[in-house]
Amino acid sequence: MAMKKVKFGCYLPVPATPVDKLLRIAVDNEEKGFDMIIIPDHVLFGGGIVPEAWSMLAAIAVLTRKALLGTCVSDPHRYHPVVLAQKVATIDQISGGRVILGLGAGEAMNLDPFGIEWKRRPVAKLVEATTIMRRLWSGETVNFDGEFWKLKNAFLQILPVRRRVPIYFGTNAPRTLRLTGEIADGWWSIPLPPRLFEKRLKIVEEGAIKAGRSMEEIDAGIYLFSAIAKNREEAYRQVEAFKRRIVTSPQVLIEAGYDVKLPEDVRSISFFDVLRDFEVAEKLEKSRFGDLIPLEAAIDFSIAGTVDDCIEKISEYVKAGATSLLIMNIGPDPKWVLKVYSEEIIPHFR
Repeated sequence: MAMKKVKFGCYLPVPATPVDKLLRIAVDNEEKGFDMIIIPDHVLFGGGIVPEAWSMLAAIAVLTRKALLGTCVSDPHRYHPVVLAQKVATIDQISGGRVILGLGAGEAMNLDPFGIEWKRRPVAKLVEATTIMRRLWSGETVNFDGEFWKLKNAFLQILPVRRRVPIYFGTNAPRTLRLTGEIADGWWSIPLPPRLFEKRLKIVEEGAIKAGRSMEEIDAGIYLFSAIAKNREEAYRQVEAFKRRIVTSPQVLIEAGYDVKLPEDVRSISFFDVLRDFEVAEKLEKSRFGDLIPLEAAIDFSIAGTVDDCIEKISEYVKAGATSLLIMNIGPDPKWVLKVYSEEIIPHFR
């Protein structure tokens, strides 16, 4: 049976990597056949170097020629939608029409320490920002009387190459998944096993049907950690080291069928709970959740093992409906893993 075409993206390793090396990684991944270069848009992101995402994308746009460039994800709180629309249009011009914009409802780590208000109806704010940016990119002079922003005779003096830059929503809850299907051009999922990805994609489809849209209009994407080695156990050791980042919350772990011995008030914590509240995140860490994640689960939530194992797992994601895979290359030999994707895995899915 012919497999559905899938795009492969490089999820740049922030915050682990210095800026000059990030640029080299971006160029190398494009040369090796990756279709997208995606960067997280954070102010704070654990220990390490956290560069400003759109400045990095501008530099990458100059150094690359064909890969799509975008974020996973920006938010409508740190940027006025006119400012973000102008940034995106400028980089779209620099790159020759290759920008995609990932947007989410916001994360406490990027906002609370800096006194940026964001918890009042963040999803409504996301929708309003999307509406404003699309109208500005069309070349329209915009008058807008919204809940969050007021525009009077507003327009941009630089427009994107494509008048509709694709907007991908980073969403996980049923309400926002349906919203993704209703208005977004793509979806960025957190790491999930194929069966949970398919389950959530069906909710996206519900929103699309409600809006009279086809799923052919929506790119279904997921970011995944990938460890590959000739010896399967060596790859699994890398997964063990990253399992707390791979499995994002107790709620999703339990939903996937893995039980963990945690207090009831911790078991129900979702990924959005962690994003929204520092105290919840701290409570989760104190519960030793990371230590309790079974290795089996972390493998289930990632692409890991031998080359054949990884081709089989990617096929499961494609069968579940994925059309874009963002790969976080965690080695154990990152250069060899990149070579494997370039010479064996990506060609297999072409």
